[in-house]
Amino acid sequence: MRILYIDIDSLRPDHLGCYGYQRPTSPNIDRIASQGVLFTNYFCSDSPCLPSRAACFSARPGIQNGVVAHEDTPIGATLRYGNRERHGEADAPMWMHHLVHNGMNTVSFSSFANRHLAGWFHFGFRQFNLSSLKNGNEDANEVNAVALPWFEQHAREDNWFVHLNYWDPHTLYTEPLSYMRMMEEHPAPAWPDADAIKQQQRLTGVRTPQMLWADSPGEGYGKSRVPTMPDQIKHRGDFEHLINGYDGAIRFADENLGQIFTELERQGIFDETAIIISADHAEAFGELGQYMEHGSVSPAVNRVPLIIKWPGITEQVAGDQRSELLLNIDLAPTVSASLGLKVPTGWAGQSFLPLLEGRALAQPRSEMVMGHGLHTRQRAVYDGRWLYIRTYHPGYFEYPPQMLFDLSIDPYQVNNVAEALPDRLQQMDTHLRNWERENVAVTNQPDPMRLVQHNPPTALGKSLNSFIKRLRSQSREEDIKRFMDRWEHIDTDYAPTPLIL
Repeated sequence: MRILYIDIDSLRPDHLGCYGYQRPTSPNIDRIASQGVLFTNYFCSDSPCLPSRAACFSARPGIQNGVVAHEDTPIGATLRYGNRERHGEADAPMWMHHLVHNGMNTVSFSSFANRHLAGWFHFGFRQFNLSSLKNGNEDANEVNAVALPWFEQHAREDNWFVHLNYWDPHTLYTEPLSYMRMMEEHPAPAWPDADAIKQQQRLTGVRTPQMLWADSPGEGYGKSRVPTMPDQIKHRGDFEHLINGYDGAIRFADENLGQIFTELERQGIFDETAIIISADHAEAFGELGQYMEHGSVSPAVNRVPLIIKWPGITEQVAGDQRSELLLNIDLAPTVSASLGLKVPTGWAGQSFLPLLEGRALAQPRSEMVMGHGLHTRQRAVYDGRWLYIRTYHPGYFEYPPQMLFDLSIDPYQVNNVAEALPDRLQQMDTHLRNWERENVAVTNQPDPMRLVQHNPPTALGKSLNSFIKRLRSQSREEDIKRFMDRWEHIDTDYAPTPLIL
């Protein structure tokens, strides 16, 4: 069997044509969707990059594998092959280890492990191919410059799993300007509109409208380094500028992906190759006040695309769409089951192979828990309509300890209805606390979120003093006072250490 796993960083599913987007961002991805199954409610269990891929490749959520943020925890630092059972088999192997031990040649085209110093990501891959030492800033054509020769030489070999990682939709958007200009010819998404952007102007936090570039190393504040991205989001025109750059980056990645598909067709193996298209996380564009960022737990960030075309399995349901609640910890068990392999007992994810075959799941999720650990420390409970967010540490943002949104009427999370619906709030908070206790019992280790929650997320290294200085440079003394007052009254149950300047 040949499996191509396409991993496109920061890719929002609702910016793909096959998910209903009206801009021409993804003709090659759309083609695969028409031949396979598309999933509309597929989420990373933990975001952003590091905890998401740790969850996907360990088939366990961050609370079990220890990786809930971009810094190490005592558990996450030792993420490895898995626990040994009595007979010497791994109870919870890393995904690639499991494939290798069952005869697959595992190959990656990615600099992810270098970017995040994630040594565990190498576990089980027989071969790594770095397109450069840009550590995640490669353009898709630079990835293809290394990947295409491999496919030319090895694609017809049997039993390979290739991880192909594109970064283009991740900031910075460095695609050729012609791709951005292409998007300018088509209407941008209607939200956020001018009023929404105006209301967000006084927000605090990195990558909010006036703080868009507050974390650019060595560049000071307030200036974009690329023409595809604006300096700030002051008005609707700035947003359209930003989204044109993002959508152009998706189209550029898609066209380079098309070159890979063309090579598989040239060698006569496209139809017999399983193709999986997904992402580590998505990107907020105004949700919870953040732009071009993955800095909170939200469907804007944690919902990712998933498209699977699998020869011998999906032909009868080609073009189907499924809306069941799924997590990225489910992908490794599903691939294993599709290959006819035993699913390791220590994996927390569940196979959704029946959905690829057009059948129903025996026990579909009614709700699920997701986490985030970069600019904030948060977890969320989501049931397909209601989104409950518990903030353990708000970082530089003005997020209260609890938020509740009805996404059926408020998809962009504008109206927090936590105070208006205390019963539902309590119900979902209780579910979260029970979930935490159950998962801690599995590992018999502390909850890693509690190990990092006392450390204020520092927005890619910028200190709090620099952040306050930035607000002061904008004459935002009232915002500074409100920001500091919030720390004095923070929920001591979830963030017991006050921040002291």
